[in-house]
Amino acid sequence: MSNEARRLRVGMIGVGGVGRLHLEAYRRSAAVEVTALCDADPERVADAAAACGAAAYTGHRDMLMSESLDIVCILTPPASRLGIVADVAAAGRAILVEKPMATTRADAEEMRRLCAAAGVPLSYGASYRHLPALKHARGLIAAGAIGDVTLLREDFVGGRGPSSRMALPPWHYPEGGIGGSGMGLVDHGVHLIDAFAWLTGSPVTWASGRGNVSGAPLETEYAILGLANGATGHLLYEDGTWPTQLPAEGQFSWGASWDVDGYHPGGAWQAHPGSIHVHGTRGALRIFHYAHALYLSDAEGTRQITLEGDPAPDHFRAQIDAFACEVRNGLAPTSNADAGIAALAVLEAIYASGARNIRVEPQS
Repeated sequence: MSNEARRLRVGMIGVGGVGRLHLEAYRRSAAVEVTALCDADPERVADAAAACGAAAYTGHRDMLMSESLDIVCILTPPASRLGIVADVAAAGRAILVEKPMATTRADAEEMRRLCAAAGVPLSYGASYRHLPALKHARGLIAAGAIGDVTLLREDFVGGRGPSSRMALPPWHYPEGGIGGSGMGLVDHGVHLIDAFAWLTGSPVTWASGRGNVSGAPLETEYAILGLANGATGHLLYEDGTWPTQLPAEGQFSWGASWDVDGYHPGGAWQAHPGSIHVHGTRGALRIFHYAHALYLSDAEGTRQITLEGDPAPDHFRAQIDAFACEVRNGLAPTSNADAGIAALAVLEAIYASGARNIRVEPQS
């Protein structure tokens, strides 16, 4: 079999929650083959490995020593990733690391340094870039369909009252640092911080807002972002109240999605689907990123745009396929460590702003 035809061998570290969704998506790939899985929970990794015919490990160092791998995907909680990246880089394997890249910008920068020193590619899991609705929206923006972008916004406000708030545990986000719930500013909003810059081709130059601290009581989170092109980004998150959307404002969701109630597999009516609003000088876009729908509004009215590609969670397959192509051809990752570091720099600026009640420029 030629090198071009051979599927690249992938090892996955972390197969709980979103890791299982990555695994199922990778199994549909013609570019990669999952040959090894690692998880600290022996029963969980054994079950996952049996389902896909992969080798099972409870220690990533054992996996690295025993398996001939081309790519290692690190899907463990953010607090654990720096040490794992160090070991995988030392083993000379290409790395894809989930979002957020780490819990601090300093740790993410150290990951970048370690991989550069070892000469291994490091890809940041900015998976929203592979959602068809966002990809098509980016093309429309670049083509000038809505003119100059002036405002981007996303919010998640809902839940089932204060008791529905559920912070991610300290082993995920250590107490005293960034944290909050799964649909909050850090674990979810980090996608939008990257997406706003990616959609517009313009980085965030200043930020203000407030984010939840791990171990502290959960509150409403928000961020105002200034982009280099003059546009403003707005994020708002609160999952300890009730939604106000009316029934007719829902969408049939073709794709899988996440909200305060957890994971939804798709293929059903969704009363409160997540969406991204992009406003410009000549029109606006409503991007239902998980529901797999895109609407363009301008002087001619509002119309739905036809999308190509499969909805979530297939974006995880598209992501690994893109990285596998880059690894195979010796190309630098398109979604690289710089993107993950930039997102963390913005998060840290938001937290600094909340602590000091001022607008703060992210450090480069």
